Amino acid sequence: MGRLHQLRSLILCENQLQSLPSSISHLRRLRSLSLHKNQLTTLPPEIVTLKGLVELSLRDNPLVVRFVQDMTYDPPSLRELAARTIKLFRIPYKKRDLPPGLIDYLNCACRCVNPKCRGECAIG
Repeated sequence: MGRLHQLRSLILCENQLQSLPSSISHLRRLRSLSLHKNQLTTLPPEIVTLKGLVELSLRDNPLVVRFVQDMTYDPPSLRELAARTIKLFRIPYKKRDLPPGLIDYLNCACRCVNPKCRGECAIG
């Protein structure tokens, strides 16, 4: 696969594929990759190096089912988003600037222990 440097479109649908080789990253000119109706549960990390890829079809793969299930979480409320923004960017505010419920919410904020939060505040 790595020798097909000029390849722009690759259709591998309905082949019972369980994985892709990392050499997929050598297809630098690839613009369209159709992989639907296989048995893919993961994609090689190298796939992100395909900068020209504009179409990727993954429907009807176990990977997609798992991804969609992971996406079915409860998004934060508008109050939560507003509070996060105020805390993250350390936006100064006065009591008269914000609704009372948001002020109470901000006052309940604690420091996040997750290192990915960069030590910023987290809300309840």
